[in-house]
Amino acid sequence: MKLKPVLYPIAALYGLVVWLRNFCFDIGFVKSQPIPGKSICIGNLAVGGTGKSPHIAYLIELLQKNASIQVLSRGYGRLSKGFKEVKITSTAQEVGDEPLMLKQQFHKDTTIVVCENRRSGVAQLKKNDPNAIILLDDAFQHRWVKPGLNIILNTFDRPLEKDALIPVGRLRDRPYQLKRAQALVITKCPDFHTFDQDLIKVQYKKYKIPVFFSRYTYLPLKALTYKQSSTIDRIILVSAIAHPETLGQAFNSQQEIHYKSFKDHHSYTAQEIKEIHHFFDTFADDKTVLVTTAKDWVKLNTLLSPQDRKSYPWMLLDFKIEWSDEQAFNQFIKTYVDAN
Repeated sequence: MKLKPVLYPIAALYGLVVWLRNFCFDIGFVKSQPIPGKSICIGNLAVGGTGKSPHIAYLIELLQKNASIQVLSRGYGRLSKGFKEVKITSTAQEVGDEPLMLKQQFHKDTTIVVCENRRSGVAQLKKNDPNAIILLDDAFQHRWVKPGLNIILNTFDRPLEKDALIPVGRLRDRPYQLKRAQALVITKCPDFHTFDQDLIKVQYKKYKIPVFFSRYTYLPLKALTYKQSSTIDRIILVSAIAHPETLGQAFNSQQEIHYKSFKDHHSYTAQEIKEIHHFFDTFADDKTVLVTTAKDWVKLNTLLSPQDRKSYPWMLLDFKIEWSDEQAFNQFIKTYVDAN
């Protein structure tokens, strides 16, 4: 983990502002409005890349058989403002890439909306369906609303206690804010047998909350355009996510990987697609493919012409969430839902 000590004065000033804001909420000078009914927030203390959307998707799959589900997101990167329901026909520019990705995955039974004002968004959702479970995507630091259950995610490779406030490190708030959470999930873990889970749990014992561990299990590549060769020697990995280098873990050491990476939530342009295809053309063999993520495909898909789809082998890299103790996590969620 690389920190930037030269930026400590800026981090100290930022930390003072964040502390003062939290203090105002803690003493009740600024009010947090409890969300009536059942609500679960998936949040983090660090900036980006902890896996919030995949874990929201996991909760949807877990809960949707027995309850109506509503998802509230800010819709980061969208060009619109205010409350907006995500439709299957929406664009990433209208609603943001991750909400659109979730809608395409759960288009039948899940209401997904975006609203930068969480209090207003919750009020509208409750008006539409007062009995639904609300899942809040990245709302832990937005203290104007108070969810019934706060679950914090943090990646395995960046322990909270060893990180620092931005811009020195990647923390948006100090680790002691875990006192407001009801659970911590350590995400993007290596193989569960390669580290001591109890040793990590001890680090968070003072917060008196359960600690769970999850990891990504990558699925076989799926063709998005024309059918590719069964033998893949070279991969051009196109993504606009935090920490794109972690995607390389999905491939074997014999495969050559070229990264075409953009900043998180980047909106692709037609010119960039042209440049990516030109880069592909420099290799020009049937064992080279273009690989992207579901989050990126909702944006890339709209920019490909019919000729592009016939000429360039785009493939989807997808994954599922694996838990070190799935039964324990599911029971934790079920206990909250049944009690409220």
